[in-house]
Amino acid sequence: MLEIHDSLKNEHGWDIVALHEAVDELLDGSRLSHPFPGDDIWGDDRILYAEVVVTHGDILIGAGRLIWDSAQDQALPRITDLCLLRRYRNAFTVETIVSSLIDEYAKHADGGPVILGHDGREIDISERLERLRDIEMGQFEPRVI
Repeated sequence: MLEIHDSLKNEHGWDIVALHEAVDELLDGSRLSHPFPGDDIWGDDRILYAEVVVTHGDILIGAGRLIWDSAQDQALPRITDLCLLRRYRNAFTVETIVSSLIDEYAKHADGGPVILGHDGREIDISERLERLRDIEMGQFEPRVI
């Protein structure tokens, strides 16, 4: 079974250095997002809002981050370092990882309601932000399935 873990909370007690080395290895051969110029330089203005890893049992199979370079004019928060082993790639799994990152960002959303996706498209999360605020205030519409 595939599981998505919030690696910023480190609820599993992983060795963070070893985990980041494993993610770097995974990025080398399984990257879905294209790096931006300067991605390898983490300045003081870069905010890491969300970071997840995906496992299948004890095997690391994917990861992703949502960052914002807050000091850069008109920089959008963006999904970066998204990777997933080829045999696990399908629309559902990729969208679930992306959704997990966006949900975590939406708790603060300091960079605004538009996010740059791993594929370069702009994602408007205004409705998601409204729904989260309504839930926080105890006002929400039940979902009909």
